[in-house]
Amino acid sequence: MMCSVLTLSIGNNQGMGDVEYGKIYDIYFPPAYLRLFDGPNCNVVDMWRILNRGMSNGGLIVGTIIKPKLGLQPKPFGEACYAFWQGGDFIKNDEPQGNQVFCQMNECIPEVVKAMRAAIKETGSSKLFSANITADDPNEMIARGKYVLSQFGPLGENCAFLVDGYVAGGTAITVARRNFPSQFLHYHRAGHGAITSPQTQRGYTAFVHTKISRVIGASGIHTGTMSFGKMEGDASDKNIAFMLQDDEADGPYYHQEWEGMKQTTPIISGGMNALRLPAFFENLGHSNVILTAGGGSFGHKDGPKPGAISCRQGEESWKEWKAGKFGDVSLSDGIIEFAKTHEELKGAFLTFQKDADQIYPGWKEKLGYTGESSVQAATFDWAKKAAAA
Repeated sequence: MMCSVLTLSIGNNQGMGDVEYGKIYDIYFPPAYLRLFDGPNCNVVDMWRILNRGMSNGGLIVGTIIKPKLGLQPKPFGEACYAFWQGGDFIKNDEPQGNQVFCQMNECIPEVVKAMRAAIKETGSSKLFSANITADDPNEMIARGKYVLSQFGPLGENCAFLVDGYVAGGTAITVARRNFPSQFLHYHRAGHGAITSPQTQRGYTAFVHTKISRVIGASGIHTGTMSFGKMEGDASDKNIAFMLQDDEADGPYYHQEWEGMKQTTPIISGGMNALRLPAFFENLGHSNVILTAGGGSFGHKDGPKPGAISCRQGEESWKEWKAGKFGDVSLSDGIIEFAKTHEELKGAFLTFQKDADQIYPGWKEKLGYTGESSVQAATFDWAKKAAAA
């Protein structure tokens, strides 16, 4: 059904010689039409339940991407998972990871399961993993999914399935949704910028792309960083999150009522670290999202465990500032005050010093630190983004 819709709406008209500009900025799904689609079966609520956080307002799920995205063999991959899970909740395969000749799935997944079991035993907390089952052949996708579940065994609900939904297409999302309805369906949008970028004159926007993902059943989809990370975007992209998570929401042109269809969870990734999170949450208005911070965790000066903890403290510090715990001070001053008594967040200041210089003016004096910047920050106009927030 969605194939027919997209063929009609963005089909041959996008290739006509007399079409100079032809970008789609919004799309409306009538109630009777929505009822023809699967929609999500799982979402962040199911992850909160697995993590023993209840069923509402469970807050940030601290996740990461195993880096480097190419090159790790099975055992080092499992070791990296174990190290992060000492402080974090969720790990995803990066989009090109899946079944590579140097890191085959039947060797790598057992290492991941071993790492998860050890981390759960040692921390006493549940853990989550998103396994990439994307393949050219739907039968191969199904076979990979069945294999992964056979390895996770009783921990099967702790495993999400990642599908590269843009490059593999909506059909791949539907294959996963209908064959594995009990798994969190993790939609990775790698490649979407070729048609959604503001620089392109045709195609459709990221807003339209993510709205379609909810209709076809994605449990979560990457939404960028709304200008607070390194990905292309704007602070107003928070409207994408509202359209994914709310029962009804306004788009650029249409008001959409979702007729009870479950929400799709925003997945935040692309240059994020603990220092960037508070302003991101303030712009969005809540922290009920999934974070996947690769460099923000593994790049922390003290390693992935403190890196993961620092991201969680980024959320905690924002909540405490929001509650007025630090008095009538700016957000940046509130976060610095929190960092004075939380070593992992303080370590993020010492690690991502160029970010700290841009976002938290005067942080060195306030934290009593003098030294040189260490890790290069992504280039962006922070003053502009902060003003937009």
